[in-house]
Formats: sequence, structure tokens, C-alpha cells
Amino acid sequence: MRIGPKLLLSFFTVAFLVLITGGVSYYFSNEIKNDLISENLTTSAQLQTLTEMTGELQNSLLYTRNFLTESAKRYSGDQSLFVSSQIRQSRQIVMESLDQFSESLDNISKIRATSTSAGEISSVNPTQITELSDSLRQSFSYYNSLVRELYELDESPEMSNEIFNITIEPYFRNTLLPVLQDLRKANYASIDLQMEVLQTKADETVIKIVLYSVLAFLISLILATLVYRSISKPISELTAGAEEMGSGNLSQRIELNTDDELSDLAKTLNGMAENLNKSMVSRTYVNNIIQSMGDMLIVTNPDGEILLANNAVNKNIGFTSEDLVDTIFWDLISGEEREEFRMSVKRNSSLETPVEIKLVTNSGDTIPVNLSYSTLSKNGERADMIFVASDISVLKEAERKISDSLEEKNVLLSEIHHRVKNNLAVITGLLELQTWNLKSEEGIGVLRDSQLRIKSIALVHEKLYKTENFANVFIDDYIEELTKGIEDSFNDPAKSIIRRVNSENIKMNINQAIPFSLLLNEVVVNAYQHAFKGISDGYINIELKEVSEGRLQLKVEDNGVGLKGDPMDSESQGMKLISTLTSQLNGEFEIKNADTKGTIFTVEFPA
Repeated sequence: MRIGPKLLLSFFTVAFLVLITGGVSYYFSNEIKNDLISENLTTSAQLQTLTEMTGELQNSLLYTRNFLTESAKRYSGDQSLFVSSQIRQSRQIVMESLDQFSESLDNISKIRATSTSAGEISSVNPTQITELSDSLRQSFSYYNSLVRELYELDESPEMSNEIFNITIEPYFRNTLLPVLQDLRKANYASIDLQMEVLQTKADETVIKIVLYSVLAFLISLILATLVYRSISKPISELTAGAEEMGSGNLSQRIELNTDDELSDLAKTLNGMAENLNKSMVSRTYVNNIIQSMGDMLIVTNPDGEILLANNAVNKNIGFTSEDLVDTIFWDLISGEEREEFRMSVKRNSSLETPVEIKLVTNSGDTIPVNLSYSTLSKNGERADMIFVASDISVLKEAERKISDSLEEKNVLLSEIHHRVKNNLAVITGLLELQTWNLKSEEGIGVLRDSQLRIKSIALVHEKLYKTENFANVFIDDYIEELTKGIEDSFNDPAKSIIRRVNSENIKMNINQAIPFSLLLNEVVVNAYQHAFKGISDGYINIELKEVSEGRLQLKVEDNGVGLKGDPMDSESQGMKLISTLTSQLNGEFEIKNADTKGTIFTVEFPA
């Protein structure tokens, strides 16, 4: 059986035993409780009835005397209504008391009979109570007849009093009342006996409950022992077998036939040992692998004394294993790096990334290497250290050549950007000379627009050759210089146009910077040319920011005369150029009038 179902079955068995024990305990305790309640009810009813009977007898005697006293008054001539009422009331009370006593006596007999037939504890010592009940019945029958005959006599009050004093009252006190008191005592004795019987049953019940609890505990203990042995014994065998395998005895096998998780674990350990046994190689084979490594491998003790060095050490730095006997590894490290590296090894047990240092060769020269190390642990303490060094002389030489070549290319690239900028400046100068020969304002305007466009491109190349990185341009400084040049080109002493630039520090490559510069040039030039006709004061705001992740927005706003009509319907050269440059930026643009006055140009494109 699997361990899980086995433990669950054991748990449910113990829980079932606890449930049975609790049920049995509840049954016996409930039985005692019911007996106690029943006996209390029966006994209480009997005692209450006996108390009532005593009162009824006392009333019968007392009101009989009162009857005789009132009768004597009437016999003496007192015919008052009060006397008649007292006589009649006394007679009625006496008769009712006698009837009630007789009825109560019958009830006691019924209660006794019912409890006896039901097998209740009150049936103990029945003989004495029965005899006293019969005696009380006989005594009361005689007393009842005497009292009733007294009321039927038509004698003088003296004769009736004499009969009462000589016969009825003595019989009441000496015979009837003692029998009633004896019956009460017998009932009290019966109650004591009942309590003793109930106590005995309670003790027996406690013993039964203890016995059942002990039995359930023993069964649970036996079950727990069986489950424990079924688990602990296989675990002990697994532990012993695993220790044998761990000590190197890979031929050890663990045999378990428990058909549970432990048996599966034993099969897994046996399979692992078999696989390890197949994959294990000899120490000589491992040593041959170490000696054939291309990287230098050196093993030292915690103090740095060299214990082992492979053939690559001799090949790269010229030391044989014999040369390195009693040699300290730190002596092989060149220059100031030695002490720093030694302290690093002392602080850290391993090095995640190799460090570049220089090793001293047997001839006194140095070679650059990438060195890494790790520390073997034994009983939780640092033991031998393993150093692996790779000769990077060829790599460093190749790196030097690449660096020299890269520097030459950077110089050449800078020179190219410089010459492109100079050539564009020459073209701008030629266009400036051409404007001197033109008289048409429209032609001069076209040439100046072309000049500004060429200057914006030239400014990009100027920024590139002045930076170390020839791939990107920091556009914030560029926007300032470009718009400043445009402002100077359209400088009009009669007007005061304020230029404001607000740009985030954003980089663009040359493929994006050139169309962006031409687009910015075109929009700002259009603002200077057309926005402030007939206006002497105004402003142009240029803003570049990142509006979302990977999205840039250029916004050019002025407070000029605004647009007339929809500029998107225009087929002018400027609008075609703006649309083309926006497409090159993979963006979207919008031109609209401001809420108050002026124009807002917005273009959004990916960074």
C-alpha cells in the first residue's frame, strides 16, 4: 500500500475508535442521567404526596375539634349565622381532607406500582414500604370511619367531645400519625438507598468507559506501531544503502518490496547508482583530461603553494611541474596586480567573471591572461584552490589592431562629415552669389529657402564630426543652432519676433536627423515668411518632447495672422515637402489655427 493511503487509513481508524469510545461514553452517561432524573421525579412526587397527606390529616383533626366547639355554642343557644357557617365549613373541610387523603394514598400506590413495573431503582426495599402503606391504609380506614360516625351522631356536645378526646384524637396521635411518619422515613431511607445504587452504577459506568478507552488506545497504539514499522524499517534500509553509495560503493543495491513511495525511491537510487557507475571514469583518465587542457590549470593549497600544474603551464610560461614545487602562486603574478589579486582571493571563494592580469614567464617576460579561480570546501572550511588562466596575447594583439583600425576609420569618417559640411557650405556660398545676379524677389526667396535647407543638412554633418559617436546627433543643441540661423536670415529691424526653444535631450541617427532638420527648417521658415505679415511683435515657440514610450512630438506655434483656408488642400511646394519629410519620418502631422490667433504645427513620429 502507498504511504499516503496507509496514513489516511490509520488516521480514519483512530478517528473511528475515538468516535466509538465517545459514543459508548455518551450512552452510559446518558443512561445514568435518565435514571437519576426518573428517580428524582418519582421520589419528589412521593415525598410531596406524603407531605400533603400529613397536612390533610392535621386539617381533619383540627377542623373536627373546631366543629365540636362551634356545635357546643349552638347547643348552648347561640343560633348566629357565624356559628352555623363555622359548623358547615368545618364539616366540609374535614370531609374534603379525608377524601383527598384517601386519593393521595391511592396515588402513592400507583406511583410505586408504576416504578416497580418499569424496573426503576425505587423498587429497592419494597417490602417495608408496602407493609407501611397497607398499615397506613388500614389505620386511615378506621380513623376515617370514626370521624364520619362522629359527624353522624346526634348526641350532646359533651358526649361528642368525650368520644373525640377518648377515641379519635388518641388514635390519630398514637397510631395513624406514627404510621405516616414511618412511611416518610422509609421513603427517605429508600432515597438514600437509591443514591447508593446510582453511585454504584456510575462507578461501574466509569470503569466501563475507562476500559473501552484503554482498549481503543491499545488498538491505536498497535496500529501506530505497525504503520511506524512499515515506514521506518524501509527508511533505515534506504539510509544505509544511500550511505554505502555515497562512500563510493556504486555496486550497492537497495531491495525493498513495500510497493510504495519508498520502493520507488529505492528504484530511483539504484538507477542513479547504475548510471553513475557507468559514467564514472578513472583518476588517470581525469588527469589525462586535465593535462590535455589548452588553458593553464594550477591547484594550490590555502596558503598559495602550488600542488599541481598541467602541461599548458609549461607551454605558455615555460615552467614544468618540477619547477613549480614549493613555489607560491602569487609570485607568478606580475607587478602591482599581485597583492590586490591575492587579497581578492582571500575575501572571495570564487570569481564569477575572469580577471585580466599578467603572468611572469620563466624567461622573465610577461603575458596577459584571463584568470578565474574557485575554492574547494572540506567540512565547511576552505581547502585547495583551483586557478584557470587563458593566454590572451593573440587576442590582445588583435584587439590592438582593431582599435588602431577603428581609430583610422573614425578619423576618416570625421573627415568625410567635415568635407560634406564644407561642400554644402560651398554650395550655399554659390547660391548666395547667384542671388546677387537676380532681381526677382521670388527667385531670391527660392534661393534663400534652398540655402537654409542646405545649411540645415550641413549643420547635421557638423554635429556629427564634432562628436565621438558618428551615429547619433543630440538634437536639442541642433534645434537651437538651426532656428538661430533661420532667425538671423529673416532679421527685420522693424519687427520683434521672439524665438523660444524647449527641447528634451533626445538623440537621433543621421537617417532621421536629416529629414527632421529639413522639416523643422521648412516649418520655421514658413512661420517667419508668412505668419507676421503686418505684425510687428510676435513669438515662435519650438518644442520637442517624448509624449509616450518610443514616440516623439515636434510642435511649432506662432501668434501670427493664422491660416486662411485648409492648408492640407494646398498644392504648394512647401506642403509637398512637409508631407514628404513626414513620411520619411514614418509620422503624422497636423496644421491648424490656434484658439486665439496664430498657427500650430504638430508632427508625431517614432523615436
